[in-house]
Amino acid sequence: MDGLNELKDKIDNNEIPAQNFAANKATLANEEFTPEIIAGKSSCAGGLCDFIINITAYYNVVVTVEPKKKAVAEANAMLAEATEKKNAVDALVADLKAKLAVLQANYDAAMNEKETAMREAQRCENKLSLANRLVSALGSEQDRWAQAIIDKGELLKVIIGDVLLASSFVSYVGPFNKTFRDRILAEFVTFFQGNNIPMSPEANPLSVLCDDAEVAGWNNFGLPPDRVSTENGAILTNSDRYSLIIDPQLQGINWLRKTWDPSGLKVTRLSNPKMVKTIEFSVEAGNPVLLENLENNIDAVIQPVYARAIIKKGKSRYIKMGDKELSLSPDFKLFMHTKLSNPHYPPEIQAECTLINFTVTESGLEDQLLSLVVKKERPDLSA
Repeated sequence: MDGLNELKDKIDNNEIPAQNFAANKATLANEEFTPEIIAGKSSCAGGLCDFIINITAYYNVVVTVEPKKKAVAEANAMLAEATEKKNAVDALVADLKAKLAVLQANYDAAMNEKETAMREAQRCENKLSLANRLVSALGSEQDRWAQAIIDKGELLKVIIGDVLLASSFVSYVGPFNKTFRDRILAEFVTFFQGNNIPMSPEANPLSVLCDDAEVAGWNNFGLPPDRVSTENGAILTNSDRYSLIIDPQLQGINWLRKTWDPSGLKVTRLSNPKMVKTIEFSVEAGNPVLLENLENNIDAVIQPVYARAIIKKGKSRYIKMGDKELSLSPDFKLFMHTKLSNPHYPPEIQAECTLINFTVTESGLEDQLLSLVVKKERPDLSA
């Protein structure tokens, strides 16, 4: 009985040879080998028959399941080993990714630095190329610069006399025609030479008052190209006093209109009822004003304006016109115009304003016609 009880454990421990159960196949195959039939003859034998059938079935199950258990165990062992390897590989991959991220960041920084260096190198190369071109281009100017330095040095020796001559020219010769201007200029030169005032051999105040580009701009706006008209333009643009132009042929006023119209030129007359309002507004707004068609008398109400009776309060400047103190804009200009060929103004007008004679004389007309002929023959001069 104890041996039968231990039989299960021996089957579990694989201690019973397989042939022991193989010998039972024929017996178990017998149709009469059943617990019911055997029990009919002997109840003990019936129980033993039942035990043999069940233990054989158990053995068959164990024999069938055991390999699967071993396979499962082996598979679990392989899975554990694979999982361990996978975890090791995952850790290695994570470590490599971290190192790759550092390397990628270093690479990106190096590439950015490289691109920055390349751009800087290209910029320096472009600057060097431009500098080389500039040096090459200016190399030929060395002689001219050397001569210019000499000329400027010579100019410094005579700058006092040239500026004094130009200032005297602006102050005194405006009302006169070309004949008297030439005489006055000759007297200036004689005075300078007699008092050893250094000045250029060529007594030309226009060389100080304006340049060729400025004169070309005046001509483009309608100023005639003759010498007297150019002198008038230089006097008008260089005088601090407001100008009163004598302009019977209307050449000067046409030039003034075209030149200062882009600056908001206001044109009015003494007979205009809004004349005072126009001047008051322009003084503060900084618009130039053209007072046209004056006669021999000028309304006293605008005397503080053309006389530049400026009142200074701190950094601000005012002009009192009537009972109003007007803030004087630095851009304000006043131009007065008369068509009278020989006006008679009181001395204070001539002292407070710059009189400029735009009257066209016979010689002046000749100069204008000659200038027009030259321009037609050489169009590049009017560019």
